Amino acid sequence: MARPAIIVIDQGTSSTKGFLFDENLKVHQTEKIRHIVARPKTGWAECDAKEIINSCRKILFELNHLASSEFSSIAAVGMAFQRSTFLFWDKFTNEPTGPAMSWQDSRADKLAKNMSEKRKIVQNLTGIPLSGHFGGPKYLHTIINNLEIEEGIKSGKIIFGSISSYVTYCLTGKHIIDHSICGRSLLMNLSTLSWDDSLLELFQVNPKSLPEIAPTCCEFGDISIEGNKIPLLCIMGDQQASLVGQGRWGKGDLALNFGTSGSVLVNSGKNPVIVPSLLSNVLFSSYEEVYFLLEGTINSVGSLFKWLETELDISHENMLWHERCGAKINGVLVPGLSGISSPYWTGEFHTKIFGLDSNATSNDFVRAGMESIGFLVHDICATINDETKINLGDIIASGGSSHKPLMQFIADILNKDVATSNSKDMTALGVARLVANKVFSRPLGEKIKIEENFMPNMRYKERRKKLLAWHNALTKLSIIENG
Repeated sequence: MARPAIIVIDQGTSSTKGFLFDENLKVHQTEKIRHIVARPKTGWAECDAKEIINSCRKILFELNHLASSEFSSIAAVGMAFQRSTFLFWDKFTNEPTGPAMSWQDSRADKLAKNMSEKRKIVQNLTGIPLSGHFGGPKYLHTIINNLEIEEGIKSGKIIFGSISSYVTYCLTGKHIIDHSICGRSLLMNLSTLSWDDSLLELFQVNPKSLPEIAPTCCEFGDISIEGNKIPLLCIMGDQQASLVGQGRWGKGDLALNFGTSGSVLVNSGKNPVIVPSLLSNVLFSSYEEVYFLLEGTINSVGSLFKWLETELDISHENMLWHERCGAKINGVLVPGLSGISSPYWTGEFHTKIFGLDSNATSNDFVRAGMESIGFLVHDICATINDETKINLGDIIASGGSSHKPLMQFIADILNKDVATSNSKDMTALGVARLVANKVFSRPLGEKIKIEENFMPNMRYKERRKKLLAWHNALTKLSIIENG
């Protein structure tokens, strides 16, 4: 029995999942532990970092144990993480100073808005819009409001990083962050892939508190599991991993990934492409090469429907939103939960509904929520078409929230074919591909199997009417200047 296996951890917003892959990238075992995002105040969204590291440890232990009956060893571990979730912790005890500030957290948004004169400089250096969702503003907001943490940083007791760097620190003892997640800090220069002194000064960041920056694929240290030391060979952002999982290595290759949040992901090749209202980041990196990513983030996908469950008094078991979206509607829902990221960049606001009267059913509201996701996908793709020379290729969607009604609506509103893959765990597959390339020399460019194709089925006039209603709603909310 000389078959080694790979363990992949997919640490997301609502859960931590583990996968046991063989050398052929077949999944043999899975584990999942759910998490809750706390919202103690408007604009705040918090994660329990201790709960997350404990979940990672438990899943690593369970999968290692399950592997023992079928595999000779665990060859390596790879991990994908939610991005833009940052925290401070004690360097010596590993204890967080408080809850981690989720990527959904916008408490630093006002601070970021007060720096509006620096917006262009920040984006040109980082590829990322100046927003309170990212690491630098979160760091500054915290030290302004917590003198104890600021003093702990000065003394060298308190350090800072992403949730990925915290988990890595606890598992390996290394304070380290990969390129793909580090881009979300607003502190890394996208051209040099290193901490930028001018950005550290802008956000009053002590460089001694920061992790080392490393490629997505490198030796991140060893994880001890039941006395065995297993190398951690890959850490990367969850959305980047989903694009790698789909085998999208060509410039212009486009993927959609929908879970708690959503992303429109475009491979921009071996040079970064800066678009003011979108995010330019590292897709994948090694010591030999770097690929870049152009991305539009949608803050609320699965989380929007959880919010609707509460608002409409529908139990989670009865939501089944993919079954509630059959009927056509004329109304528009503009989701304010966690604000709108790409391409408008607002802080959190109260969700608004236009054009649905008192006769509207709960299913009409659910349908309006679903359509808002499609509208944002449209606006992100339109921005890429308008602002770049990238020729967008075919669209493949994945993720647990990529349900049929949403896929059909996206095909309709984009007037473009959309395909779904036969795997709902594309993020884990992406990490597994990279690790298997390192330990088994397995090629990276394998194509995935298509599950279903969705072709546009909406007349031009209807499409224009719906887009006009959407943009008029954004205008009424002063999100855009004109429709």
